[in-house]
Amino acid sequence: MVSKKQKFLTVILVIVLAIVIVGGVFGISLVKGRVTFPWQLETSEAKTEKVKESTQEEPKLVIKEKKQDESAKKEQELKKAKEEAEAAAEKETEKTEEEPADNLLNDMKLKYYGKLAVEDSHLVDADGHEVLLMGVSTHGINWYPEYASAETIKSLRDTWGINVIRLAMYTSDYNGYCVAGKENQEKLKDIIDDAVEAATENDMYVIIDWHTLNDADPNEYKAEAIQFFGEMVRKYESNENVIYEICNEPNGDTTWDDVRKYANEVIPVIRNVDKDAIILVGTPNWASDLDSVLDKPLDFDNIMYTYHFYAGTHHKAERNALRDALDEGLPVFISEYGLVDADGDGDLNEKEADYWYDMIRKEYGVSSCMWNLSNKDEGSAMINADCDKLSDFTEEDLSESAMWLIDQISQLKHSDLEEGVDWIAPENNNR
Repeated sequence: MVSKKQKFLTVILVIVLAIVIVGGVFGISLVKGRVTFPWQLETSEAKTEKVKESTQEEPKLVIKEKKQDESAKKEQELKKAKEEAEAAAEKETEKTEEEPADNLLNDMKLKYYGKLAVEDSHLVDADGHEVLLMGVSTHGINWYPEYASAETIKSLRDTWGINVIRLAMYTSDYNGYCVAGKENQEKLKDIIDDAVEAATENDMYVIIDWHTLNDADPNEYKAEAIQFFGEMVRKYESNENVIYEICNEPNGDTTWDDVRKYANEVIPVIRNVDKDAIILVGTPNWASDLDSVLDKPLDFDNIMYTYHFYAGTHHKAERNALRDALDEGLPVFISEYGLVDADGDGDLNEKEADYWYDMIRKEYGVSSCMWNLSNKDEGSAMINADCDKLSDFTEEDLSESAMWLIDQISQLKHSDLEEGVDWIAPENNNR
């Protein structure tokens, strides 16, 4: 039997072991922070609640405020962008109203005067007031028909300000009217018809030029000329803006008597239909011999004689010859001129060009057409060779000659010949 003493020792041992085990567990828990004492309970709950509020409520408020800030910022940016766009639009509108477009080279147009007549050696309107035509001659429409298009004619009227265009139709050179067959004739007449219509719609005068050149004597194709002008005048009888140039540049051995013979047969064909049309007659020696004309002028009304010059070749002597004829009262129209050499090439001779302009424009008010409207690779061409545009030309597209012409037109406000005479179209007078 186990004695009482042994039982007592056993109980004591169990108690001690229990205390050791419980104390060990308690100590470990205390070290790891897993034990909460009663006096810590309230503080712990407060901390828990604080943590809960911190992790749930505060972020929610921060996010809301952040969204409000972003929305306000975005609204301000949109408002600013709208204001900038409106300011830019207003500025562009003002620019459009106050400044010409980038491609607008001249903001003035020369007048369209209506029906014209020749009186006391001058070209005049229905009231007898002196008029001024300034414009361009195409190169041969056989070569460059595109520059006689409605698109080009309108553009030149709107942006260069010219009021006349000359349609140069070669008679024998390069698919000329008289040498390339019936189909070619119809094609050339269609080009002329479109150009006349465009000139009429844009308040411009148009010269139909029978462009003799290598066929030095116009009598060589006189029968064809009679047929052609008979057809043209019947077609355009009601057009007060059409001018007929019955031969371009008689040359070689052709005399004024030869030209008179031709003119006396061709002019009546026109007069039988239109008794008042303006008719231009070429003069011998490449349209420069006016002395012969003074000795024996034609016996028709509303006739003008053509004179041609090229500033690179023709200088003081040629100006004096023209001045003498004008002083004698001969009605002259310069249907072709250039600012380069007489062969149509070379550089612009600005000094001589200015001398010529001072004379024909400021001294005498002679009407004129500059040669030539094309992009041919030569000095007299008005369009640069690398430009294939037919309208809306800019300064970079044009030759020096073209820019010279545009500059002269842009400076024309009032006549230097007579106070109160205005060459500029009425809608441009306030500029």
